[in-house]
Amino acid sequence: MIEVYYYLPSNEIEQAVECGIKLSRWFDKEVLIRGESKKCLSALLNPKDDPGRYRSGQYRCVKLQLLSNYCFVADKYLYDAGLHYPGIMKLYEESVVPVEEYIFGSYRLPECLVTSTVVPGQISLLDKRLDSPVLFSSSEELYVNNIIEAYKEAHQDFNDTLLYYFYCRLAQMGKVDKMEDDKKKIAIFLDRENRKSFTVKIPDMEDY
Repeated sequence: MIEVYYYLPSNEIEQAVECGIKLSRWFDKEVLIRGESKKCLSALLNPKDDPGRYRSGQYRCVKLQLLSNYCFVADKYLYDAGLHYPGIMKLYEESVVPVEEYIFGSYRLPECLVTSTVVPGQISLLDKRLDSPVLFSSSEELYVNNIIEAYKEAHQDFNDTLLYYFYCRLAQMGKVDKMEDDKKKIAIFLDRENRKSFTVKIPDMEDY
C-alpha cells in the first residue's frame, strides 16, 4: 500500500469518506500508460505540493491508501507545458513510471496517477497537526536541492557560480554595478541602493 494525498471541495468531503471517490466522476486526465489510454485521478505525494489548496478553506485534503499496482508517478510540469507544446507531452508520457520505481526528488512536481476508483476504507481526512509527518517540505524544494547538491559535490566553486550569474543578471537589469578583475578572477558587485558590495569568484565554465 502507498499513501498519497488528494484535494476535494470542502462540501464533498463527507460523501467521499463515506462513499469513496469514483474514477468515472473525478478523473482529470487521460494518459497513455504502457501503451493504453487510461483515465487518471491526479493525486500528490506531498500535500504541500499544491500550496494554494493547502491553505484554502474551500478545499480539504484527504489521505488515500492505495495498492501500488494502480498508481503511477509522472512529472506534472511536463504535462502543463505539453498542453501548449505537443512535443513536450511526449516527454510527459515518457516520464510515467510505476509508483514503486519513483525516486523522490526526480521530478520538480510529481503527480500520482491513480487509475482506479478509491473505495471508502482507503480514504481518511488529513489532520495537518496530528497526521504522520511528511519527510520533506515540498517536492519542488527537494528537486531543486538535489540538483544543487549534486553540482556542489562535483564542483567546489558551484556556490560562487550561482552567485556570479545571479548578480550578473541583476547588473543587466541595472540593479547593481559590476566590476571585474580578470587577472585575479574576481567580480565586485555594488548594490546601488545601499552601497553594499559583494565579492564573487569568476567561475571557469570550462570545468563544467
